[in-house]
Amino acid sequence: MTNQNKYFERFLINVASLLLFLVLYSCDKDEIEKEDIKRSFEIKIDNENLKVTNSSISSNESCNGVFASCRYDSSNNMGFRIEFRLNKNGALRNITLFDYRNKNMHFETADFNPKGLMTITNFEYDETKNYLHFNFKGELLEQSYSDALDVDKKRKHIEGTITIQDVRNTECTSFISDLNFETNTLNFLTNLPYSSFDSSLKTNPYQFFFYSDNGYRAIIKSKKDLWDLDKGTYTFDQNSTENRIDLEQYIGIFRATQLLWIRPVDWKKFQTSGSYIIKERLIINGLKVSRGEINTQVFDNGVLLHTINNGTFEVTGFK
Repeated sequence: MTNQNKYFERFLINVASLLLFLVLYSCDKDEIEKEDIKRSFEIKIDNENLKVTNSSISSNESCNGVFASCRYDSSNNMGFRIEFRLNKNGALRNITLFDYRNKNMHFETADFNPKGLMTITNFEYDETKNYLHFNFKGELLEQSYSDALDVDKKRKHIEGTITIQDVRNTECTSFISDLNFETNTLNFLTNLPYSSFDSSLKTNPYQFFFYSDNGYRAIIKSKKDLWDLDKGTYTFDQNSTENRIDLEQYIGIFRATQLLWIRPVDWKKFQTSGSYIIKERLIINGLKVSRGEINTQVFDNGVLLHTINNGTFEVTGFK
C-alpha cells in the first residue's frame, strides 16, 4: 500500500470517528433536553441521602391547600411513600410517611402541634407560576391508637427539600374557614378548622374551632351563627359568657393519631378579653361566609401574654 493510500485511509477513519462522536453527542444532548426536571425531591432518611425526580412526584393545589406526594422504590422494590399537606401561606397541616422497608410502618407529624417536631423553612408558593418550594427538617412519630395515647412512640428523623414547577391546578368548589394573627410572641396560622352546633347548650351553641400548626386553638363562641349576627363590633371580657373568643394551648405529649383525639386534660385555657368585628358577608361557592377582625388580649393568671391586633377570620355559616 502506498503512503498516499495510507494517509487517505487514516483520513477516512478520522472522519468516521468524528461523525460517530457527533452522533453520540447529539444523542446525549437530546437525552439531556428530554430530562427536563420539573419536580425534584431530596431527603435524608435513616442516614441515607436519596433523590427522586419527575414521575416519582405528584402535586396539586385545592382551595387554600397545596399537596405533594413522593415515592421512592429501591432495587428490591421496598421503598417508601411520603405525603406533604400545607396551606398556601406555609402553615403545615400534615406529613405522612409509609415506610415499606420497615414492616410498612406509618409515621406522621404530631397531632395539634406538627411544628413542635418539624420545621418548614424557605417556603415559597407562587400560584401564578404553579411553583412550590420548601425545606423540611425534624421528626415524625409512629402512629398511635386509642389504647396508647399517652405512650411515647418511635420517632423517625427526616430532612430534605422539595421543588415543584408544575403544581396541578384544581378548581375549588368549597370554602375553608380560616383565622390568622401575629403578635410579637405568637404566630397563629390555621391548619385545621371545624365548627359545631349543639342545640342543648343554652350559652354559645355555635362554636368555631381553629387549630394552628404550632399547638394552639382559638374558639369563637357565639349565641347565634355568625352569619345571623349584625355587622359591627362585639366586645367581651374575662367574665363574659356569650359571644367571645377563647385561646388554648396543647400541653399533652407528642402523638400522632390521624383521628385528632380531643381531651380537655391536654389543653391549657387562657383568659381573654377584647373584641371581634364582623365586617362583611359574602356568598362563595354557594356558602355563606362572614369576614372579620380580632383585637384581643390573652392572659395567664393575670399576666398579659399576647396582644392580638387586626387578626383576621373567615367563617362559613351553618345554613
